[in-house]
Amino acid sequence: MAARMNSNWSFKIFAVTAIVAIAGCASQTIQITPNEEEPVREELSKYGVTCHGPNLSEFQWRGPAGIISQSSQFRVHSQKLPMLRNQTGLLLVFETVKMEDMGVYFCTATGMDGRGHTVRITLTVTKIVEFDTPVEQTTNEYTDFFITCRVKGTTNPTFMWSYNGQTLKEKTTSGKYSVIEGGLMVRNTTRLDSGKYTCRAFETTNKSSVSGSIEIELKVRHKPEFLSYMEGDPVDLYVFQSDSVNLTCQNSAEPAAKMTWSFNGKLFINPADHYIVTFNRPEKLGSYTCTAANNLGKITRRFNLIEGFKPKTPKGLTAARVGDNYIELQVDPNDKEDELIGYRVEYVTRVVKPSGNTFESFDMMNFNTTEGPFALVNLKPNTEYIAKILARNRAGNSEYTGTIVVRTSPEIVNSGAVAALSGGFLLGQLLTVVAGAGTLFAARL
Repeated sequence: MAARMNSNWSFKIFAVTAIVAIAGCASQTIQITPNEEEPVREELSKYGVTCHGPNLSEFQWRGPAGIISQSSQFRVHSQKLPMLRNQTGLLLVFETVKMEDMGVYFCTATGMDGRGHTVRITLTVTKIVEFDTPVEQTTNEYTDFFITCRVKGTTNPTFMWSYNGQTLKEKTTSGKYSVIEGGLMVRNTTRLDSGKYTCRAFETTNKSSVSGSIEIELKVRHKPEFLSYMEGDPVDLYVFQSDSVNLTCQNSAEPAAKMTWSFNGKLFINPADHYIVTFNRPEKLGSYTCTAANNLGKITRRFNLIEGFKPKTPKGLTAARVGDNYIELQVDPNDKEDELIGYRVEYVTRVVKPSGNTFESFDMMNFNTTEGPFALVNLKPNTEYIAKILARNRAGNSEYTGTIVVRTSPEIVNSGAVAALSGGFLLGQLLTVVAGAGTLFAARL
């Protein structure tokens, strides 16, 4: 009952809108609103049309099956409407349009002079596009696969496909995709071809065009593959007391991989594709292994969990040499037991503009060597730099040293500095530098 009342109410709103639209047309004879003599409506949609006119009475709607009742208990019925001024009218209601409603409908009324008035519409009903195709389709990797897309009924629709926002061309006979009758051919499928493909069907007649779309998920079966690359086998991971480390074995697999884990050769239960170890006692150090497997294959990754020690903070940071576009830094050698793999320098460029405003930019360079000096290059002449350095080993980084302030030399015009740079010790140092330099941020003071 509530649904019927809501339906009636929406048609009354429609009718009132129609009344407002025709309020200034009192001099015309019987007419319809909306003014469509050959309306086209989609199956299962709602539809309403009003016939009206000035000083008319005895309205009646007649359809292919005869006189249409004014009882709202029928799916198709008519109902009287209050009108403005001297207008009168009758609303024809289709609560749900069906294919059987197609045909000619007449609205008749009698004028004050006793003369009859008639208006007619021809209703065309179009089918909605209904799909008869699986929304999930599966194939094996490295095979050609035909994604099917079918619609119900005996119509002959046209199709358009898209994937990842890209429209796939029709009637191609080669290449990755071919849109052909009944579906989409995907050649040499890999796991990268997995995802949702959109199939859109169009049905066009001389009076209308209807369309519909469906998302079809393509699953490509493949053996497990790790999502991230880790150098070494086993992978050495260093932890400090009370630190946690994530042993990641995240992978892509179809069907999903089953995970197995072991520690020092003994299996333990963990169904996830990662395992977090908190180093709070020596017994947790050792060899961890994860295996991801499905019926197409398996992959294994091993980790060595090792107690790490941060290196000591470097000492004796000085500027060994300074040029107009470089600074060579030097520190005292660390102890051998620190097992250094290099150093990291962080430096701040401070520039004072003629306006008095000061600008600072922060940069960093990694040096994969333990032999100094450590050259900062491509600097600005006659500019102040604030630098500090830390030591690196495989377990982690030391604390930074205190900062030193160094100003580059004024710009040198002659070629003497170039000769020193090209033939001296500085060039050899540049060849050992792995630059991590990139401006981290700039601040204006």
